[in-house]
Amino acid sequence: MKLSTEEIKFLQILADGRRKTYVHIVKGFGQPLTPMAPTFTNRIAKPLLKLKLIKKAGVLRDGYKITDKGLAALKK
Repeated sequence: MKLSTEEIKFLQILADGRRKTYVHIVKGFGQPLTPMAPTFTNRIAKPLLKLKLIKKAGVLRDGYKITDKGLAALKK
């Protein structure tokens, strides 16, 4: 599986295993928090969700967590 640099960075931000919201993701990319932040996060997350490298997390499913498969892909 070939991941883009943005997708790898997304996985690295989630690598500690804790739930991260779009705020954490955008800050991890070093970008300012703007109204487009959720769109930016979702654009990168969608293919990772399909590959089951990440999953939605939290009570309201408002964050992301890395899966074991995602950690394995990150180590390659």
